[in-house]
Amino acid sequence: MIEIRGLYKNYITAQGSLTALSNINLNIKEGEIYGIIGPSGAGKSTMIRTLNLLEVPDRGSIMINGEEITALNKKELRERRKKIGMIFQHFNLLSSRTVRGNISFPMEIAGVPDAEREEKVEKLMELVGLSDRADHYPSELSGGQKQRVGIARALSNDPEILLSDEATSSLDPESTDSILKLLKKIRDELNLTIVLITHEMDVIKKVCDRVAVMEEGQIVEEGKVIDIFVNPQQPVTRRFIKTVIDYNLPEGLNITQKGRLVRVSFKGESTHKPLISLLIKKYNIDANILYGKIDEIQGIPFGTLILDLEGSDESIDEALEFIGQLGLAVEVLTDEQSNSI
Repeated sequence: MIEIRGLYKNYITAQGSLTALSNINLNIKEGEIYGIIGPSGAGKSTMIRTLNLLEVPDRGSIMINGEEITALNKKELRERRKKIGMIFQHFNLLSSRTVRGNISFPMEIAGVPDAEREEKVEKLMELVGLSDRADHYPSELSGGQKQRVGIARALSNDPEILLSDEATSSLDPESTDSILKLLKKIRDELNLTIVLITHEMDVIKKVCDRVAVMEEGQIVEEGKVIDIFVNPQQPVTRRFIKTVIDYNLPEGLNITQKGRLVRVSFKGESTHKPLISLLIKKYNIDANILYGKIDEIQGIPFGTLILDLEGSDESIDEALEFIGQLGLAVEVLTDEQSNSI
């Protein structure tokens, strides 16, 4: 659906050249909700704005359904943009227009006939749950309702792709959840591909199929959301996950560490394996559970155990190899690591 190859973007500032994107390579599949997360200044908003060429990259290619959009002329780009909807953090609604008028506006510009436009507006208001607010102005709406108007407006030209730039960061938790559920509903019913920018890992956890983690203009980690949660590779990823799931050991916990302190991460079917009893019986070691946490991503269970394994070095080495053979991620923790994810 979307193929990005070797994308670079630099800005010239008073302090010199600033690299916003550096050698970005991504494949985004049709019909998935793809998340891009990173701290402020990571380049994620620049990244999403290149997908409709609101930001023109210095180098690289962007293919959408086999079409190289960076090679389009102005007229061709205008037509392509009609198939790429966008929703924004601060809604960007017209204060002088009602809900109906805001949703209708892009179709008016596109020259859609009145009858067709009115029918489409009614369907979109029903889709986003705003039929009873049709004649209300933005000043009369809650933040969540304003974002629903923004979503309906973005869908007015029947896009293939929906870009979401921090669309929930201005909302309270309840409104955020309702908007995320709406995005999943829209993806399922309209078979849209959604690219979602956020700095909240909880948003990624609740709605995304895959995720790219950005830092300093680069993608440092990418994969299925559940795999990233179970076995994060980069410190920035671990910091984001920690905002959702805190794996820190409780303060004051007395760790004897006669053996080795290890963290075991698991997902799906492996959550039901009798790991502790297997280790004890098979390798003649003691496995003391110091901490355990089980969660779920889109119906798939995942979690972490922190174990103090006691026994001979040889037995513990064999046990750790066995854990890996079961398909579980295992990490030996040092004293410094024991209180960080």
